[in-house]
Amino acid sequence: MLESIKKICAELDVAARFHQPMRDLTSLRIGGEITCVAFPDTPEKAAALVARLEKHKLRWSPLGYGTNLLVADGPIDRVAISLRQLKMPVVFEGCRVTVPAGYSLPRLVSQCADRGLSGIEGLAPIPGSVGGAVKMNAGAHGYEIADVIVSVDVIRNGQVLTLLREKLDFAYRHSPFTDHDLILGTTLQLHPGNPKTSWAEITAYRRHRAATQPVKDNSAGCIFKNPGPGLAAGRIIDELGMKGETVGGATISPLHANFIVTNGSARAADVFALIERIRSRVRAARGIELDMEVEVWE
Repeated sequence: MLESIKKICAELDVAARFHQPMRDLTSLRIGGEITCVAFPDTPEKAAALVARLEKHKLRWSPLGYGTNLLVADGPIDRVAISLRQLKMPVVFEGCRVTVPAGYSLPRLVSQCADRGLSGIEGLAPIPGSVGGAVKMNAGAHGYEIADVIVSVDVIRNGQVLTLLREKLDFAYRHSPFTDHDLILGTTLQLHPGNPKTSWAEITAYRRHRAATQPVKDNSAGCIFKNPGPGLAAGRIIDELGMKGETVGGATISPLHANFIVTNGSARAADVFALIERIRSRVRAARGIELDMEVEVWE
């Protein structure tokens, strides 16, 4: 597998790093060693890379900033494709902005506010990449990125396609993109705003996050989706008295029960064990099946 991947990357002139520890590439700071992280710098190289990997039946996954990712212990036999070196600029045209998938979401929100563009202020506290936000339809404070999407550029079946929003089925923490899609970027439609007003809103959201979430700890954000209208996963877990419960180096955050935080000694197995404990307890006590919000690589 490794030699095949090395040959493909060399022939396509795609920069790559091999045997990379995923604990260095994820905000949870856990995970085993991945076979390869590849860095295509053009959409054409990215499309060719995906096509070649799939032709040889080699597993691949997009890798953003690793802020919503839980990676298992042990060797991870796949290629992570990072678009952080993609040579695609951020383009502002009136109230529209076209942004590559590897771009920082918080940075984009700040730049839009500076330019007097409004409509994504509530996304400011969400760490990670624009592509990751599109893939999971990230949202907070009544905002969802799907609300402002005009189109999404994606590699699908070896082709670079531009898909219009009206043909895309977004829902709560859900998008139509599969594991075989590589999101390249998106175009957003914002509306005129006031920088001072936008920044006041952004600052308030960031302060709220710092006060209610363990932003200084290693975590992957919310572990579970809210199970329904008016039902918050964190509140359910808290009501069951599970805050602070620990397995190995992983702990249910005492600040927010829908966060699992890790210390330097944590293993992915510790996090998986806590997840199963939470799901089992919630299932038994409330008859609710909690669905994962984080992406899992095993």
